[in-house]
Amino acid sequence: MSTKTDKINIMYTRKTHLLLTILIFQSCIIFLPSPSFGEKFPLQDPTPDYIFYNGTILTMEETQPIAEAVAVLGDIIIAVGNENEAFRYADSTTQLINMQGATVVPGFIDSHSHWIGDRGLTNTTELTDVIDSLISYGWTSISELFVNQDRLNELQAVDDANVLKIRVNCYLPLGYGFDRFGDWYQAYTPGYEYSPRLRIAGVKLFADGWYRDPVIYINQTEMNQLVQEAHSWGFQIATHSVTPNATDIVLNAYESVIGNESNDLRHRIEHLVLLRDDQITRLAELDILGCIQLPWFNSDWNDLIEPVIGRDWAVIIGRWRDLLNADVHLMGSTDYPYVLGDIRTPLGIIATAVTRIGTLGDAPVDFMLNQTISPEQALRTLTIDGAYGTFQENIKGSIKFGKLADLVVLSDNPLTTSETELKNIDVLMTMINGEIEYIKPESPDTTTAFSSLSMTDTTIGTSESTSAPVLPLTTSAPIFSFIFLGVLLIGLIRTRKN
Repeated sequence: MSTKTDKINIMYTRKTHLLLTILIFQSCIIFLPSPSFGEKFPLQDPTPDYIFYNGTILTMEETQPIAEAVAVLGDIIIAVGNENEAFRYADSTTQLINMQGATVVPGFIDSHSHWIGDRGLTNTTELTDVIDSLISYGWTSISELFVNQDRLNELQAVDDANVLKIRVNCYLPLGYGFDRFGDWYQAYTPGYEYSPRLRIAGVKLFADGWYRDPVIYINQTEMNQLVQEAHSWGFQIATHSVTPNATDIVLNAYESVIGNESNDLRHRIEHLVLLRDDQITRLAELDILGCIQLPWFNSDWNDLIEPVIGRDWAVIIGRWRDLLNADVHLMGSTDYPYVLGDIRTPLGIIATAVTRIGTLGDAPVDFMLNQTISPEQALRTLTIDGAYGTFQENIKGSIKFGKLADLVVLSDNPLTTSETELKNIDVLMTMINGEIEYIKPESPDTTTAFSSLSMTDTTIGTSESTSAPVLPLTTSAPIFSFIFLGVLLIGLIRTRKN
């Protein structure tokens, strides 16, 4: 028979199990990220320097494509999600940036350009002028696809002087045309970072010239040798290829080093101007990255394509949609200054890719219209997919907890704006590495009032709408829960013994 003592022990045991279950469940819930504000920054005092709110955040993240607010601390994004929750992190030092309906996107990435190295073609001599212009357009990262020793020295000097405000990935040329530059690139380490803004990304090869002058600069044997050597040194290889015959040579060479393995070094082909169906299939099967120039092959080119190369070739030019439909990894770019019509801004480029209408406003021909892509597809090639092209998708290219604070504020949402108005979207602000590097000057034709970007207006001070800073539960509550749990267990054990 059960004694009174046994019944008391059973009662204490049941109560203990119940309390343990409740406390463990509570602690597990507390450890989970807040459903209203996503992940939190794991610091004792995560007080942000900036909070962007009252607008649309296009994150380019599949799990959370749109958010209400984003918080930045130092050079890092520390929270993305619900607006009301964001204010809990603020104190009197936080700059609240009221977007007034504007849109924040990740900093734009130009994956193939010559902005800096060939700036002389645009009658620009000062490198700092180029950098300032890029930032005003919303570019936060660029890849320079022809950085020889002299150009690398210049970039290093500018970086050392702390005036290289934009991120630059450098590709070292192994030759140009029929000339070869030897093994000079082997003095450098693939992926080496001089600073957060200057990096050795890979090497550059040239397989041919241009579609109107289809000279092939290299045979299969030499291409295989150059690719094998650079591959063995661990370099990502970016190869200029425009015509189908040259692209066959490049694909053969890449396949010779990849074999049945994956394309771990993410070798890529630049331009991909003229492509047969079988080459698109092969690009996808080998997982070769493609870098395309979104402002090319628009209606400004109407008289430069079919009348020059004929209808049979014209219909396989600029096949951006077909490449995306085949799941080829694509990066968007300008190749600036090699752009017809001087299209240089990210929104101008997106507009061109979506409509294929050039600067003259003419109607595109049918094969151009057959290769238009959506605003979201174009935006991805200039953000997260561009970051993937340089092995940097884990640190930039999307708006996500823990990534670099490279952000651009736009006057309108490119995913909801009409196609004909995309080119009129303004860049209102550019942030790189957590620093505001550009604010659009106020002018009568500014499409969206953005006076709140004035830092004197955005310091929250004693605003009634903002409560005192509250530490997130993820940093403090679990500790107290387990302390309380331990004390309770000790008390129950002592009670039971007595």
